[in-house]
Formats: sequence, structure tokens, C-alpha cells
Amino acid sequence: MNLRASIGLGAASILLAGCHPPAPDGSLVVTQTPADAPPPAAATVMDARYPPGSRVVLLSPPFRTDRVLVLSRGLFAAGDPCVSWDGRWVYFAGKSSEDAAWQIYRANAGGGRPERQTQMPGGAMDPAIAAHGELLFSSPVPKSDRLWPAAEPAELYRQMPGQAPGRLTFGGTGAVGATVLRDGRVLYVGAEPRDDRHAQRHLCLFTINNDGTEVTAYACQEDGVDFIGRPRELGDGRIAFLAARTGDPGAMAWAECVRPAAPFATRGNLFPFRSAGCRSVGPAGGGDVLACVETSGWIGRSMTANAAVYRVAADATAIGAPIFDDPRWNSVEATPVAARDEAAGHTSAVMPGALYGTLLCLDVNYSCEPSAGQNPAPAAELRVLARVGPGQERSLGTVPVASDGSVIVQLPADVPLGLDTLDAQGRVLRHQAPSFWLRPGENRACVGCHEPRNRAPANTRPLATMQKPAHLGLVDPRNVP
Repeated sequence: MNLRASIGLGAASILLAGCHPPAPDGSLVVTQTPADAPPPAAATVMDARYPPGSRVVLLSPPFRTDRVLVLSRGLFAAGDPCVSWDGRWVYFAGKSSEDAAWQIYRANAGGGRPERQTQMPGGAMDPAIAAHGELLFSSPVPKSDRLWPAAEPAELYRQMPGQAPGRLTFGGTGAVGATVLRDGRVLYVGAEPRDDRHAQRHLCLFTINNDGTEVTAYACQEDGVDFIGRPRELGDGRIAFLAARTGDPGAMAWAECVRPAAPFATRGNLFPFRSAGCRSVGPAGGGDVLACVETSGWIGRSMTANAAVYRVAADATAIGAPIFDDPRWNSVEATPVAARDEAAGHTSAVMPGALYGTLLCLDVNYSCEPSAGQNPAPAAELRVLARVGPGQERSLGTVPVASDGSVIVQLPADVPLGLDTLDAQGRVLRHQAPSFWLRPGENRACVGCHEPRNRAPANTRPLATMQKPAHLGLVDPRNVP
């Protein structure tokens, strides 16, 4: 798109915004799915999540069923809304017809026809907004029942207004459900790497910077759970999310949370009361939580009741009465329409055009996991693996380990990478399947190999840094599928 077209598009957006009043104070954006809809013959995970007729609506106080404004009008189905930092725009996933691909749309929070923001060949889902109005989303949309694992896993992308999308994640195990934290990091749901790509995936939370650098395990890596979904940062800094013991996040999901000071050690229930049947949780302002929960089993409700919207106070001991409940619809997602502080931005460390990044490991022998066969020998070499296709890995070579356990090596950028530590006889001590990556020009450091998370490294200069970095597999990563 040329500059004149971009300016014209921006002017049109401003004029369009001016045609509609802002959303009234205290409004909510809610996703509604038909309560009586039969199970769909879903082609994708989004079709299963949002059956035909699903819609995104604006609710204004006092939240009456006859005062609902449809923001996704004209679309075949829609859901998964998020609100811009200034509270003026609502982004959501939608599809224009039964056979169309899911894409990301935007509508004025006060009403108006939705405008498509993406045009991804495999579809797009899970929108989030980063600093400066940057749109984040996952693509492609996986086939139904094939989210974990998928032949072509969904990865995270970013897109500035009027620009082409750019890919952020390259782990090859999937990256969905992104949300932007106040410090600017992107939190998302991914799967722990497995050598058997057909094995059941263990889902966890990961973070990256907003340029895709510094992928880091955040929480739930130590806990076995079949499903984790829709993480959101609450007003007190806790990260709330859905969890379930089944691959279907429907009626069996409940609400959990972790604390940001020690997310790997503080996992627990979000509420002190039963929350089975929870569809979504998120901040409500003032320390409260918005929760969409199925009403089946509650007093006065049948076992086939719908999902309603609740506002749960920080000190609540019971869920209380819903603030919005329409028996004709399942209210499955809710978020406030209000301006809030924009997430922090960061200067990118990515060097466009660079073909490699640099990895520094301070001590490959430092680990909280036992080595293969309980072999106590220190590592003599580090072998680097790259995924070159579904279920296909190849070795990029080995580099020697310094006497203090440190290694520094330059590796191909934007390629799923894995590591093996080897003893002097070439036997594998520890193995990590390809799952992390380096962005072009990124300088990445790690403390050890699955090291304890509550320990700081020694304040000494690694011996490996006293020599030039080794080079492995410096090929154009664009030639690696």
C-alpha cells in the first residue's frame, strides 16, 4: 500500500469513528453463542468455539437483554473480542460466510459496520493489541480437533496499521491465545516440545518481547494439565487463565491463576468457590474480575442452562448473581470498554537482514533435571538441532563446552532450535527438542540447561566469551521450511 492510500485509509477510519458516538461509560463487549445451537460440524477450532450465529455485542448499563448492540453485524459468526487502549475500537475474530476463512475485524466501540483488518491465507484468530496500536494474532487457524498438535501449527504475527504482517514465533509447537502484559511482553499459550509429534501435548504459558525475541517459559511447565486457555492479566497483576483435564475447554474448564513474582510456583484456583464451567475470566476494574460461567447446577437453574456474565469482587466468597443473563444465548466472553494505560513499548533488538543470532549459555551443566541414565559426567560438547520439517530434525553440528560449562555460538535465525549436551564419549546427557528460536541479530543468554528458576548465576565472566563465537549452520533461514 502506498503512502497516499495509507493516509486515505487513516482519514477514512477517522471519519468513520466520528459517525458513531463512543460507548457509554460502564459498557461491556460480550461474545454470545446461540444457547440452543446443535454441535456444529466444525471445520476449524474457531468453528467449534463459535458456531453459526455467534456474535460480538455491546452491553450498556443497566445490561438489559433488550438493549444489545451487535458490533459484528453482517458476519456469519464472530467472537474473541479485545478493546483498544483508548477504548474506541473493538477487535475480534469473524468470518463473513460459512465457507470463508476466519479473519480479524475491527468495529467502533459505539457501533458501526465491522472492517476486516487481516487477510491471512490460512485465517487468523486470537487478536490482541500491543503498544502503538499494533495488532497481534495467531495464524493459520488449525483444523477442528487438531490444535494440539497441528500439521501446520498456529504462530503469532504482528501487524501495524496499513502494513504487512510479520511473524513473531518460530517454535513449531503452536502459539495461541496471546495477551499483552502491562510491561509490554506478550503472553501466550504454547506446547512443550515433544520428539513424538503425535503425542499428547502439555500446554504451558510462555512470553516473548513484542519483536519475538527472548522466548521464555512463564508458568505451568511443571504441572500436567490437558488444556490451558485465554490468559489475561488482572488488575492486581495476577495472570488468570482457564484450565481443564480434557482437550475440550467447554463445561469442564475452571479458573486458575499465577502470581507474577513467582509464576512457576504460585499456581492455584482463582476463586475460593467452585468455578467449573467457566468460559472466560478477565479484569473488571477496581480489583474485580469479569467471569463468564455456565449456570447449570446453580440454584434455580436446569442442568442445560446457559452461560452468564458475573462480576466477582476481590473479596467474594461466592459467585453471586449474574450482571447479565440472556437464556437464549451463552455469554462466553466479556471485557470492559474503557480507556486504560497503554502497554509499555520496547526498542526492537532485531536486525533486519541478519541471518543469525547469538546464544550464550553460562553453564550447560547447571540443571534441576537428572541427566540421561543418571550419568553425572559434565558435558564436553553441545549439539544443536534444527527442525527442517514436520517431524524432521537435523544436527547443525557441535561446539566444545568450556571448563566452566559455558558456550557461545551463532545460530540461524527464525528456525526452531533444540539442544543436546554430550559427554566425552558422545552420549546424550540432556535433550531439548527444537522449540526455541533466535531472531535476526538477537543476543540471547541462558543460565543453564533446565536450571532452577529461583537461582541467580554466579557473577563471573564466562570463559566462552573470551573467544569468538562458534558458527553453526549459517544458512539463510528462509530456505528452511
